[in-house]
Amino acid sequence: MHAESLGLLRASRNDRGGDLSVDLWTVPTFPERSIWDSAARLTRWQQNCSVYNVLEAALPCVRWLKTYKWRAYFLSDVLAGLAVGVMAVPQCVSFALMAGLPSAYGLYSAFLPVLAYALTGSSPQLAVGPVALVSLLLSEGLTNIIPGAEVNANPNRPADPAVQKQYNHAAIQVSLLVSMIYLVLGFLRLGFVTHFLSRPIISAFLTAGTIIISLSQVKYLLGYNVPRANQLHKMLYSLVSGLHQLRWPELAMGLCWIALLLSIKRVAAHHRRIQWIGALGPISVASLSIITVYLGNLQQQAGIAVVGSITGGLPEMTASWWLPMDGFPQLAATAVVISFVSLLESISIARALAEPQQDVLHPLDANQELLGLGWANLAGAAFNSYPTTGSFARSAVAKYTGAKSGLAGVVTAGLVGITLMCLTQVFNVMPMNALAAIVIAGVLPLLDFGRGVSLFWVVCKPDVGITFHSDGFALTLCFGWHARCGLSEL
Repeated sequence: MHAESLGLLRASRNDRGGDLSVDLWTVPTFPERSIWDSAARLTRWQQNCSVYNVLEAALPCVRWLKTYKWRAYFLSDVLAGLAVGVMAVPQCVSFALMAGLPSAYGLYSAFLPVLAYALTGSSPQLAVGPVALVSLLLSEGLTNIIPGAEVNANPNRPADPAVQKQYNHAAIQVSLLVSMIYLVLGFLRLGFVTHFLSRPIISAFLTAGTIIISLSQVKYLLGYNVPRANQLHKMLYSLVSGLHQLRWPELAMGLCWIALLLSIKRVAAHHRRIQWIGALGPISVASLSIITVYLGNLQQQAGIAVVGSITGGLPEMTASWWLPMDGFPQLAATAVVISFVSLLESISIARALAEPQQDVLHPLDANQELLGLGWANLAGAAFNSYPTTGSFARSAVAKYTGAKSGLAGVVTAGLVGITLMCLTQVFNVMPMNALAAIVIAGVLPLLDFGRGVSLFWVVCKPDVGITFHSDGFALTLCFGWHARCGLSEL
């Protein structure tokens, strides 16, 4: 009866040309339809809130593992991970010494942080780990905070073990603060700020960083100690005034290693079929230098400075070092500067390496990048690592050797772990000039000042002024830097 009367009402309304019939007919008058709609909405809500979806949102690795093409991608990821790992081992040993930390800390920082980022980051080709500029910033910051830190010229054999221990603890605390900054920014969804990083800013940042890092390593090529300096003119004065102490064997060996590294890069760049040999440059120089010093007994015969003892084994848990945090304002200032520079480096590298036809499973998500870097640094702070970020050189190797997913990072971490457990003693006789050569050759490709200025002059002349201004900012930040100056510049 109800259905019949409703049908008659619709018919009568249609006869009069009205639209009321449509309105009445579309109104959900039956209670059964409301029940079914509610049940459907509840089902969809439960599906969206399932454990799998929560894991997929928190861990991007769950997303790409779901549709991972094992036959097409697995071999490429393994080869890319091995290539990055072979390059990372000698580089990270060098960067740890630049940071004022024992060499083992560089390997620790290329182990668990790399694994954490592989599981939580969004870029399949960004190779996370120690980098030269962050190492230099950490060294400058902690030297100004910890009295007497400058006396430990070789952290593997510190002149004052108590000061070195305090320095190591402070590095772990800075890593914790950096991770907190990243995680807060990521959870607040503030990744959009990275879209305001213009090409002149990035070019200036890379150029200034290359100059700073290269000059910091010249002392290992010259063979004499150069006092730490916060300004460029003071550093140059110290280098020139000490030339009478120049050790020709150190300089000759260092220049040979730089020439070999640049030659390998040049050959790899001009021959696509053997492009993969570019990743073998650092490990080749490390191997040859170790063999040369060992067979020729150059440490004793020619006074060649070597790395010294490196602690083997997996990293110990250092969460107990987090508190108490003495000198928190100064440590926080250092962490803010390192976070800013690390974010600039990682995002610019990830964007440069991202392909336009990139798989939809690996979109570059700035917010997820912040979270990935945050979890990586938190894992490092818990297990004996100093702040880490994306490396341009190693990321380029990951791209050109065919990295398709975070599995390449897992392979890299595994290779570094094997090195920690079995091969650390090999690096004891590695000469310091070879480490300096690896660092200098690794950062030289970042020097794009001339190319950038010429491009901006043709395309947009005002950007040239921005580049010069940005170079002044970056040089001031890194050379005239101490905690308050860094914050005031920011």
